[in-house]
Amino acid sequence: MKKLVSALLAGVMCASLLTACGGSSSNTPDAGGAASSGAGTESSQGGSSMIHIGIKADLTSLDPHNHNDTISAYATRHIYNNLVKLTPDNTFVGNLAESWEFKDDVTVEFTLKEGIKFHNGETLTAEDVKFSLERQKESPKVGHLVSMIDSVEVVDDTHFIIHMNTPSNALISSLNHSGCAIFCKSYVEGLDAEGKTLESAPMGCGPYKFEDWTPGASFTLVKFDDYFDPETAAKNDGLVFKVIPEESARTIALETGELDMVIALNTTDANRIRDNAELALDECDSTHVEYLALNVQKAPLDNKLVRQALNYAIKKDDIVIAAIDGEGDPFHNYIGKAAIGYYDTAVNYEYNPQKAKELLAEAGYADGFTINCYLATEIRARIATIIQANLAEIGVTMNIEQMESSTFYEKTGNGEHDTCLTGWVANAEPDNTYRPLFWSENVGAGGNRSFYQNPDVDDLINDAAKNTDPAAVQKDYESILATVSDDAIWVPLFTKKELVARNKDVQGFTISAIGMHDFYGVHY
Repeated sequence: MKKLVSALLAGVMCASLLTACGGSSSNTPDAGGAASSGAGTESSQGGSSMIHIGIKADLTSLDPHNHNDTISAYATRHIYNNLVKLTPDNTFVGNLAESWEFKDDVTVEFTLKEGIKFHNGETLTAEDVKFSLERQKESPKVGHLVSMIDSVEVVDDTHFIIHMNTPSNALISSLNHSGCAIFCKSYVEGLDAEGKTLESAPMGCGPYKFEDWTPGASFTLVKFDDYFDPETAAKNDGLVFKVIPEESARTIALETGELDMVIALNTTDANRIRDNAELALDECDSTHVEYLALNVQKAPLDNKLVRQALNYAIKKDDIVIAAIDGEGDPFHNYIGKAAIGYYDTAVNYEYNPQKAKELLAEAGYADGFTINCYLATEIRARIATIIQANLAEIGVTMNIEQMESSTFYEKTGNGEHDTCLTGWVANAEPDNTYRPLFWSENVGAGGNRSFYQNPDVDDLINDAAKNTDPAAVQKDYESILATVSDDAIWVPLFTKKELVARNKDVQGFTISAIGMHDFYGVHY
């Protein structure tokens, strides 16, 4: 299984991360560049500083077991640590774990690094690991990541054994996911006893400590001086994430020095950054897929012919131009082309409004119908406007309902939507994409916002996660993609580039094709 994972990572992710990624050559900072007058600078002699980062939406939770979104992970991935981590050269290595060994197909023995301190001064032990993984299994949002774990056996303070209920190709890579963060058992139990939660007082053993969160405005992390790993220790005093929903306002804030970096840059401003000698643009092909999720439990979207009609009715080329300024490509698949687990077996619904009308008539909806569309960001509002116009041409009325991110995730998790605009960024493990998006048990908050339930797809997902034959695993994933696209549970829209803008003197940042950026190395 280790060889299989290594081969997949080396063969695919190296291409997407190492070949496709890179800063704009004209704006690459010198290795010894002096600090500029940006927001994060305190000293022209290279002193550390607070780094101000612009983001498009607020986080939804500070509890790693209560979210599965990228922006919340910006915070929790830096407050907490995991047992394993994925290196820039796409190898899984120990993070809190010193080592691990497969004793057999369902038994893995781990050794923890010694002397790791939580932010409250307590020492990490195997009891903390057991508590964290067992707590995670109860989570409706990230419990699927450890569904293969049957139990965790504590041997002593630095040794424990994970017993799985089935062989799994996904265990090690899942333990790298932000949802598999390790907590301090006594601290969480103390919060519970006081009627408090990790939402208001997160505490881990990561390179940063939680400072504050002003919902809708900003959240701040500060450097943890007793962090155990010099290689990933913070090279700055802290991180201030500023929520600026309006896209051009984030760019202006970078230009004026209010921000040091902008994550998920507005594509309209990409050339503006490229042309500014004081700024730099990091860009790479990403595993991001943007799509319109169709709630298959709601009439008339419970009819496959209707869902297929919507696929034929939407002109993706217009969306790519109008919504992301051509900084991406129209797409018909359900997993990013740069991602492990991608196969070109999905149905390609070419733009054909006449075909869409014929399918609606066949389904009994020749006169059309009315549906809603939930969304949370400015870019998705632009996308929705184009889709709304496309659907009007075939007699379908789509009412757009824009809301805050936290409200969006709550309402779509509850299934209140007919359709919703969302996206997915595949990470290094295919199971962590296919299981949350298409597995019956993950409808709603688990990630399956189409509320799609297909026992055949469930069986394929489970087989792909444990089968040791690479050819069989590939066949499973090919079949899943062919099935869900024929069932038309989404309207896949486009893939886009990952764009991060920064002051040209900001160094130490490495862009991630899967959106899991690390900021501990960032400095002037």
